[in-house]
Amino acid sequence: MNERSIACVQVADTDAELGVELPEKYSAGAQLTLGQFWKGADALPAERAHAFVGASAAGLCFYVYLEDSDIGSRATADNQKMWTLGDVAEFFIKPGGDRTDYWEIHITPNDFLMDIYIPNREGFTGGEIGWEDVVAPESHTRKRVGVGDGYWALEACIPWKAFRLSGIPDDGDIWRIAVCRYNYASGCDEPELSSTAALTQPGFHRHEEYTELVF
Repeated sequence: MNERSIACVQVADTDAELGVELPEKYSAGAQLTLGQFWKGADALPAERAHAFVGASAAGLCFYVYLEDSDIGSRATADNQKMWTLGDVAEFFIKPGGDRTDYWEIHITPNDFLMDIYIPNREGFTGGEIGWEDVVAPESHTRKRVGVGDGYWALEACIPWKAFRLSGIPDDGDIWRIAVCRYNYASGCDEPELSSTAALTQPGFHRHEEYTELVF
């Protein structure tokens, strides 16, 4: 079972080696397993995945390794509705306890990205903030994707300026994060969902249940 609170380790600005289960760059950090906590504390998806997170001088960095026997996405460009088009890894980042805004960033195995910036969850889910207001705000996320035999892996780095910061947050600052997944199998219309967050329901926007990331 994942810890509800983890330390944000500092990582180098160099690229991680793609396709390994634990890159040296993230070796000091906690490994976060993507589970199905809404089904039980030890519930896991059929195809497993895990993630690491760290702070570099350039931004908040993630590495994800995903087992996958049927890799694919029908996405053809950035900022399409990736979760409806096939396999996707999603990154949710809510900076600071006193802020209402958060990012949702999608990355597909065929190397496309979707940026969603939500200034206020209640406004978005209540319809006051429209879809056209939250898509394509340009986080300037740097991403790298690798596909292998039975897996895909990726590294993403979201620059601090996306969070209106000039560098790594102050020591003691607490953010909330979740890495989530839509995993589609061939001939299956319903994806298998999983998340690093201990969600009590399979809804990825429940940011009060995300993992605390302590700088």
